Parts: sequence; C-alpha cells; structure tokens
Amino acid sequence: MPVVNEERKTETPENSKSTLPPLVSAANLVREVSFEDISTNIRPLGQLEESFIIATDDEGLLLIDQHVAHERILFDKYRALENARPADSQNLLMPETFDLTPAQTAAFDSVAEELEAYGFALMRLSGRTVAIKAVPADLPAGEARNMLAEVLETVDAEKRGSTRATFRDEVAASLACRAAIKINTPLALEKMRWLIDRLLLTSSPTTCPHGRPVILRLATRDIEKGFHRS
Repeated sequence: MPVVNEERKTETPENSKSTLPPLVSAANLVREVSFEDISTNIRPLGQLEESFIIATDDEGLLLIDQHVAHERILFDKYRALENARPADSQNLLMPETFDLTPAQTAAFDSVAEELEAYGFALMRLSGRTVAIKAVPADLPAGEARNMLAEVLETVDAEKRGSTRATFRDEVAASLACRAAIKINTPLALEKMRWLIDRLLLTSSPTTCPHGRPVILRLATRDIEKGFHRS
C-alpha cells in the first residue's frame, strides 16, 4: 500500500512570537507650526482633497490649508491699503441693487467711505436702496451682495464705537475670507508655490485672521516612530 505522508505541523511557542509596540495615533503626532518654527524652504508636492497643499520642509511633512493661507495673504494686503493708494476695483457689468433694513441703512452711512477704500464703488439711491457699481479686484462678483450684507450686519452700535483699526481689521478679515481660494479647488503646482511664497512674506504665516492654524506638521522623527524605526 502506498504510504501517505502526513503534513507536519509546526507549532510556534507563544514566547517566540515577536510583539510590536502599540500603534500610536497619527492625530497625536500632527502639530501646529509655530511662528518661530516656520521654515523658508517649503516645497509643495500636491493637494489633498483639492483643499490642502501637501508639502515638505527640512523637518518633515506639511499640510497647508489653501483657503486660510490665501486669507492671510489677502488680509495683510487689505490692511496695508490704509497707508497706500485705494485698492484696485472691477466694475460690474450691471450694478447690483438691494434694499437695506433700517439698521443696515444706519450702518451703511458709517462704513461707506471705508468700504470704498477697499475697492467698492457704492451709491445711495432713493430711500434705503443701495447700488454696488464695482467691487475689489480679488472679490468674485457673485460675492458682492453677500459681502456687503455681512459687513453691514456686523456694524452695530457697539462696533461703530470701536477703534478705527479694529473696524478695519473686521472688514479686511471678512473681505479676505470671501475672496480667498475656496476648498475643493484644484491648484497647479505653480499656484501652490505662489501661495507658499506669498504666505511666508505675511505678518503671521502660521495663523489666519480669525486665529485658525494655517500649517500642520508631521515631523520625520514622528513618522519614523510611527513605523517603529526608532
């Protein structure tokens, strides 16, 4: 009779199994980049979800929020207009008109001159009707009505009594947010480089005008630690 060879089973003792340390969550390794730690040698690689620029520097991997990065660039640009010429404007093909509420009407009278310094061309028509004839060059024409309404809604009696610099900061921040590159927007590598280069020239490249972080870092040493190489 033919002899059937039974497969030999090799058992590995429990104590011979190699044990790996527990995996550390990446959420604990990603850190905000402070102003002191900002690198001037940032190299863009691509985009994540067409919303975040993936880049590297000498310390590791960076994620840059393209919207808030552009917000910071535009905010500094608008605030610099205080001591410079008025902002560039783009004329609307057809002036936009809308009726103000009584509260907005009072606010409009106090901020119209300030808004024109940022590139708006506004006209008070009969009653409470206002016409927008031109908007800042950076602002999409479709955002003109929303931008003006947003500014007027925030200018209440208390804010009208605040300092001129504080008010200009509020207007510049609102305008920068409306005009900045949106999320889910594809960017060419040249545009990413332009954003990064301009961001590094701003007064605060690591935070947006509203205080949100602009850049997150995953350091090379933490990546190596995550892969148990150190």
